[in-house]
Amino acid sequence: MDALSGERGQALVVAALLIGIGALAIVGLRVVQERVLANARTQDVGEAAVEAAAAAVADAYIAHLDSVRAHVFNVPRPTVDVVALLADPATRETARAAAAAAAAQNGAIFDGAVDARCAGATIEIDLRHAGRLHRASLQVDACSPR
Repeated sequence: MDALSGERGQALVVAALLIGIGALAIVGLRVVQERVLANARTQDVGEAAVEAAAAAVADAYIAHLDSVRAHVFNVPRPTVDVVALLADPATRETARAAAAAAAAQNGAIFDGAVDARCAGATIEIDLRHAGRLHRASLQVDACSPR
């Protein structure tokens, strides 16, 4: 009697197939798990980077307000110009550097740009990291010159 033609032989073949399918399922689940964890890590890095950029923009905004207040009695009187502050290359570079530093602390590289703009009484900060858009916003008195 052939070893694969009897009931025991067929049971062994079925058991081997089931073990193979189980191993394939485990490998597939591990790949999916690694992908999910990598996506979550990338999302966390992007969020940390945009928050660091927002903090740098907030610092520049406060410094601008302090400068205007320090020279309030000058003639002509200085104005708060948030649009010009956000367009200043130094502000943009400081925000980009802060985002890059936050990404580096999380083991990633950020080599993109940071965009900051006024929207009513809010400064909106956008950046792209690993193909994803990340946003933060700062509430300010107003983004129009005064």
